[in-house]
Amino acid sequence: MDVPNKAHSLLQLIRTYYLFSFFQDFALVYPVYAIFFQERGLDYARISALLAIWSTAVLLAEIPSGILADRWSRKWVLFVGMLFKASGFLVWLVRPDFAGFAAGFTLWGVQEALCSGTTEAFLYDALKQHTASDRFVRITGRGGAIARVGIVLSLLLGALVYSRSATAVLVASAVSMAGAGGLVTMFPDVRSGHRPGAPSTPLVQHLRTAVRVPGLASLVLFGSLATVVYGVLDEYDPLLARHVGVPVALIGIWGTVRFAAEALGAGFAATISSTFRLDSPRRLAVWLCTGSVALFLSVFHLRAATLPLYFLYYLIMASAEVRMQGWIHDRIASEGRATIGSVVSFVYEALGILLLLAAIPVAAGHGLSAVFLGGSLVSGCAAIALFAGTTRRSTATGPDSAL
Repeated sequence: MDVPNKAHSLLQLIRTYYLFSFFQDFALVYPVYAIFFQERGLDYARISALLAIWSTAVLLAEIPSGILADRWSRKWVLFVGMLFKASGFLVWLVRPDFAGFAAGFTLWGVQEALCSGTTEAFLYDALKQHTASDRFVRITGRGGAIARVGIVLSLLLGALVYSRSATAVLVASAVSMAGAGGLVTMFPDVRSGHRPGAPSTPLVQHLRTAVRVPGLASLVLFGSLATVVYGVLDEYDPLLARHVGVPVALIGIWGTVRFAAEALGAGFAATISSTFRLDSPRRLAVWLCTGSVALFLSVFHLRAATLPLYFLYYLIMASAEVRMQGWIHDRIASEGRATIGSVVSFVYEALGILLLLAAIPVAAGHGLSAVFLGGSLVSGCAAIALFAGTTRRSTATGPDSAL
């Protein structure tokens, strides 16, 4: 392929990826599905059970989906995943009862497993084919920012459309997911390093190889624990807004500001990483700890003057999450990239579920502020553990191994 055609092909890949990022998270049903369930007769206990079903489906399918993507096709795994999510919303439309909602959430959970890990593995190796893997953090960060734009638009439009037609919300959400699937068909079919007909590398061997990478195990465990906190606190963020006196009518604006902070963090992750030299786990640990301190100071005495620190926390965590992905993918082989990516996602999701379960008695016994203060402490301790773990490893293997 000559240089102009190669450059055009790379540009087309990036544009298609950005569109895919938007449509896979542009779902008008996001802000209203709990209301939809309530109006169909479900109580809080059954709604909680549905969320548990979604989480279980994600965990059970996470690692097998990564193995499938490496051995079959990452492109077509993404395509199947988006069709599953579209089908889940349509199931809710034709079977609006607990069984139908459970089936839809199962399909959605499987989609989450199919696409997490696989998307990043596909993008990294697609860029690598164009000798542009050094742009991974910048492009995946911008993709994350664009996805958050889709979420914000869903939050702003979902309730409005739902007030006129629940059917329209579900159909529009399914169409958006199908559109994301259609965009996937425009991706190149980038395969892993696994040769058809050759023996597949066992999962255990992939894990052994990954664990030998200096700093990787600590980053996956403690880095995931530090960053998953902000995903858990996301569930409580609207309640915090009400707690500090934000009128119900303005909670959507509060959420938009938070998502905007996340979008800025993800979108400028490469610039932030370059400015603060976050290319090592130890420096990343300091960055994570900075975010934890910002959260603690903002929530300890939350008022107008400390609100910027609260939103700064989400910016820092979003940028750190993207930088982590880049660091990991730079150090794992193509053949097991989606598999290891799915293992990382499994660890992240499992830690998130454990923290959500822990937050329930904390909120009940000590109030909402305790959940956020506790989250800042968990995140900060995880960042300190990451720093200590990578420092010990670098001392054992040489002064520059974690740099």
